[in-house]
Amino acid sequence: MKPLDETTKDAKVYEGLTTYQKSAIKERLKIEWIYTSNAIEGNTVSLGDTAFIIEQGLTVGGVSLKEHEEVVGHARAVDIVYELLNKNTLCEEDIFRLHKAVQTSLVIDIDCPIGAYKIEVNGRYVKVNGKREHKYYPHPNNVKHLMGLWFHEFGDISKKEISLNECIKIYTRCHVGFTSIHPFFDGNGRLARLLSNITMLKNGYLPLIVSNKRREKYIELLSSYNLNSSELNGKSNSIIEKNNYFNELYAFFKSEYQNSQTLLDEIKR
Repeated sequence: MKPLDETTKDAKVYEGLTTYQKSAIKERLKIEWIYTSNAIEGNTVSLGDTAFIIEQGLTVGGVSLKEHEEVVGHARAVDIVYELLNKNTLCEEDIFRLHKAVQTSLVIDIDCPIGAYKIEVNGRYVKVNGKREHKYYPHPNNVKHLMGLWFHEFGDISKKEISLNECIKIYTRCHVGFTSIHPFFDGNGRLARLLSNITMLKNGYLPLIVSNKRREKYIELLSSYNLNSSELNGKSNSIIEKNNYFNELYAFFKSEYQNSQTLLDEIKR
C-alpha cells in the first residue's frame, strides 16, 4: 500500500502548501472523516480520542472494545480508499474489502455475512405523514443485478478532469445509488461515504466529510429521496432518479464540502 502522501501528491488543492502543511491537513482530514462517519452511525468516541487511537495505536479508558475497533476498522478502510486511487476500475472485491474493514464485529453471524452481499431481507422505520412505517430495502435476490447497474455507472474511477460541482454531483449519485440498493446487512452508510469520495480524491479534491452535527438533516434527506423514488428490483434498469429530493441532497453535499475546505484554510493561515 502506498503512503498517503504518495497517493495524493498531485491533488490540486494542496498546491502551494509546504511538506509539513500537506502532511498535517491529510492527517487531520483522515481523523475528521473517521470520527464523523462513525459518529453518524452512533459511535460515541470523541474526536480527540479518535485521533489518539489512530495516531498512538492504543486503547482509551472508557472506550468499549467495539467502538475502539470501529475506529481502527474505519481507519483501515480510508487507507484502502487511498490505495484504490492507483486503479482505474472498481470491482466487487474492492467493495468487499472495504466492508470487511468497517465491519469489525468479533461475533460471526452466518445470516449477516461480512465481505459479501446480504442474504436476508432488511429494512428500516421511516416517518410517513407523521407515522412510523417499516420499509424494506431491495431484496437480497436483486442485489447482484442492482449492483451491476451501480458498477456500470461508478466502476470507472479513472481521472476525469472535472469541476468541483460536477464531482459533488457524482458523489451524490454514487451515494444515493449505493444506499438505495443497501447491498449489505450493515455498514452501507459508511461504505457509501467511502466509495463516493473516490471520485473526489481521484480528481484532486478534498474528501467530502458529512458533519455528524447535521446527522438528522442528512438522514432526513436520504429518507425523503428513497420514499419518493421508484422501488428498486430485479427489473430495474436504473438505480437513480433525478428529482427535487435528489437536488436537495446535492445542495446539502455541496454545503458539506465546506467542512474540509475550512480545515484546509486553517492550515494555510
